Amino acid sequence: MKNLTDAQKFLKLRNDLQQVTSYEDALKIFQWPTMSKFNWATEYFDEMAKNNDKTALIYADTEGNEQKVSFEQMRQRSNQVANFLQAKGFKKGDRVLIMMDTSVEIFELFLGIMKLGGTIIPASTLLSPDDISDRIKRGNISFVIAHHKFIERIDQAGDILNGLKALINVPHITIPREAETYKDTQWVKYEETENYETEFIPDFITFTTDILFMFFTSGTTSQPKLVIHPYHYPVGHLTTMYWLDLQQDDIHYNISSPGWAKFAWSSFMAPWNAGATIFTFHYTAFDPEKTLQMIEKHQITSLCAPLSVWKLFVLKDFEKYNFNLKKIVSAGEPLNPEITRKVEEITGLQLREGYGQTETTALIFTPKGMQVPAGSMGKASPGYEIKVMDGKLDEVPTGKDGQLAVRTYPYRPLGLLKGYDDEDKNMEIFKGSWYLTGDTAYQDENGFFFFIGRSDDVFKSLDYRISPFEVESEIMEHEAVLEVGVIPTIDHLERIVPKAFIVLKPGYDKNETTALALFKFIRSRMAPYKRPRSIEFMEAFPKTISSKVMRKDLRKYDEELKNMETRGKYEFLELDFAEELNLRKRK
Repeated sequence: MKNLTDAQKFLKLRNDLQQVTSYEDALKIFQWPTMSKFNWATEYFDEMAKNNDKTALIYADTEGNEQKVSFEQMRQRSNQVANFLQAKGFKKGDRVLIMMDTSVEIFELFLGIMKLGGTIIPASTLLSPDDISDRIKRGNISFVIAHHKFIERIDQAGDILNGLKALINVPHITIPREAETYKDTQWVKYEETENYETEFIPDFITFTTDILFMFFTSGTTSQPKLVIHPYHYPVGHLTTMYWLDLQQDDIHYNISSPGWAKFAWSSFMAPWNAGATIFTFHYTAFDPEKTLQMIEKHQITSLCAPLSVWKLFVLKDFEKYNFNLKKIVSAGEPLNPEITRKVEEITGLQLREGYGQTETTALIFTPKGMQVPAGSMGKASPGYEIKVMDGKLDEVPTGKDGQLAVRTYPYRPLGLLKGYDDEDKNMEIFKGSWYLTGDTAYQDENGFFFFIGRSDDVFKSLDYRISPFEVESEIMEHEAVLEVGVIPTIDHLERIVPKAFIVLKPGYDKNETTALALFKFIRSRMAPYKRPRSIEFMEAFPKTISSKVMRKDLRKYDEELKNMETRGKYEFLELDFAEELNLRKRK
């Protein structure tokens, strides 16, 4: 690669990965390119998109609106966005908070901001005014761009908005003229972009160390952190593209929300790295039936969905659909063997798991054609050296659990974060020549990784290490269980023991009969130290918009019950069924 430009290095690695036929071959050919100057939007996307009439994006929503955009149209529209923002005072390095639903415009904006050398900070559409103010301050924001329905909430963020260069109001296709009803003149109409030139020529160099994306983490166990990714981040997502097995003729649908890194992963960079068509579907509330109808109608070939979505899909009748699916994957939450088995039964396809973080690209996954042991995530991605380490940064023996760590020296993977907005936290995660993920796992003798849980989720009970994920996977095998979340709680003897929160499938009642059936099932399947000593039925779990269970909220709720010396409305203790379970009551 000595005489190649940085853009040519990217293309060569992309082409090689799309052509390999085995994981072993991918390991042999994969080497991170050395890059110093590269802008994915101008040097790759625009070159690929110019005069290219192939469909780049298919948009649909529950109101019946549909729109197809070619690569050439997307190139021109994103150029108009770049010229528009530049006219509003945008300078290289400016940071943009985007608070939008999925739409055609969000793809135009991602590309347009990238072409200007700016920094994109996606925001969850569920943020409160205080959250918005916090993100503007911590992110050092210059522009806020939002769909019209969110601007009233943004205005409530207060005086911090006065220091911005511009507030930009984007109408949504579902109510195309709604922006005209908004009278506040401080908001600039996104429709003005249509008045600008469709060609854009940057007058600066984009260095790969410049900051491209900054993501706020979902905060399932703690305060959200701000994760910083530089401009070589799209190159890092070649590992994601390889895991997804995307080719130019694919139509790829990733079920994710724009406020999170997973959207950038699998709804933006990975599919367009492959030259594939992206499908995006806007809805107010997720409806599995309507989603399956869209997958059929638009002949989706590649589908990525989190565990929570697959749980809903397996309850539906797949035989009534005429799908064109060829590959299905899951990420965002660890899969459990029972759901994997059910999905593969109804689809006839291998459900391949992928593991990564907001801080990384795809780190560990099951590539196409690889058969993995039940419960395994797969093997390390090409380009990443991953070990299971103890607290002294020594590799642990096979089969023993420890923290997943990614080697950062002598070569730092291009998909790895630059760092957090917190230097103390950076000192915690970067130690020696390793990035410490904060996730616990073990590796078998064949190199397969098995996820245990977040390091701050795993807890000790009766001097045994408890993995919530492991307990949840076993409970999920009961026919009545739709979702389960396990946390530590305190029993009547002041011991730390597992508690299971359970959402039941339709048709099952939150009563003593169901609770007893579950306790019997648990006692027949689990070692005594792992068994939840209490079960609480819930209508739904507290979740992030990306569908991850908010364990910190479950713990807080359980602590409140303990402080009030009461139990939940549908909470049942193992001791409630001492006679039926033949328990020895302890005082």
